[in-house]
Amino acid sequence: MTILTMIILILFLVWLQGAIYRKYWHRGLSLRLSFSASEAFEGDKVSLQQELTNAKLLPLPWIIAKFQLSRNLLFLEGDSFRVSDDFYQSDLYSIAMYQRVTRAQSFLCGRRGHYRIKSLDISSSNIFISNKLVRRLGCDAELTVLPKPMHAPELELIFRQLYGDIEVRRFTNPDTFAFRGIREYGYGDDFRAINFKATAKTGSLMVNVHSSTATRQMVVLLGLEPYSDEPSEDVMEEAIRITASAVDYFCSLGLSVGVFSNGRDISTGMPVHIFPGSGGIHLHDVLDQLARIDVSAGQAPIREVMEGLTDADPIYLLISAYDRRDLQNTFEGMLARGMTARWIVPALPDAKLWVKETDHIIRWEVVPRNAVANFYKDTAG
Repeated sequence: MTILTMIILILFLVWLQGAIYRKYWHRGLSLRLSFSASEAFEGDKVSLQQELTNAKLLPLPWIIAKFQLSRNLLFLEGDSFRVSDDFYQSDLYSIAMYQRVTRAQSFLCGRRGHYRIKSLDISSSNIFISNKLVRRLGCDAELTVLPKPMHAPELELIFRQLYGDIEVRRFTNPDTFAFRGIREYGYGDDFRAINFKATAKTGSLMVNVHSSTATRQMVVLLGLEPYSDEPSEDVMEEAIRITASAVDYFCSLGLSVGVFSNGRDISTGMPVHIFPGSGGIHLHDVLDQLARIDVSAGQAPIREVMEGLTDADPIYLLISAYDRRDLQNTFEGMLARGMTARWIVPALPDAKLWVKETDHIIRWEVVPRNAVANFYKDTAG
């Protein structure tokens, strides 16, 4: 009788603790995930911070936290993840009553983008591990990785040539109604600019000086439609990186720079259109918008954006790996309408271009630098 009573008592205690855990295990239990920074550049080191709190009398012998992250965030330590298109992170905790546990995992920002924790699940059990208890928690951790402008001498040479076009236009487009002053006649001055009153007073030939009508403005046209059936991610990302570099370079010279792209925002799905502006805040806004582009989303042809351009005043810089005949015709049409434009075509070293290189069309060789693939290759080795 005593043995039977003990068995019944044990079974009752097992059932009771199971019932208590089923009802109360998640009470006062929270897991907060956050990034150590809201923004970073490609290549920067950031950490993912985890804070688990158990604010109740009931201890939890084990808790497993699972969440999903992009594989472009390259974790530097730990092997508790499975790699496919994303990280599937799995962390084990043991937490006592009224306890808080914090952890931080460092990672490298392998590629620009806007990243969110896609899911957060926690699971636990009772003392005898007879039941699995699962709960999904909300999470609002976000990180924006900005494209890092390049400072390659070859690229800056192209930018200097474009800047030269702007300066030439400033001096060859005087506004006859914008009077700036009077100076002595010099070789090459237009005879019509002679100021006869000032000439009579000074006894020397004097000419009127007028301000330029040409604005110091540039528009970058970023085309991201696939250039082949299997476009390289390195090429598409390089096109975005060149755009970031151009905006950074010309903003530093005081120019007003805008970006029109067929790339779509990852949240709104709308094409990225940033009207010309200047200064540090404008540069940050451009980099933020470039970071949010989803290259996997379907894009309308960039030529549709180009065909809608009517202002011949800005300098246009087209950046597109897609170089088929339809885009060539559109680009040539811009030149025929009196627009000043250049086209940078990012391409892998062994790629053959459809378009012919000219003074207006420049090939930019993309050195494959898939940080994600290289990281896992080195880690596996």
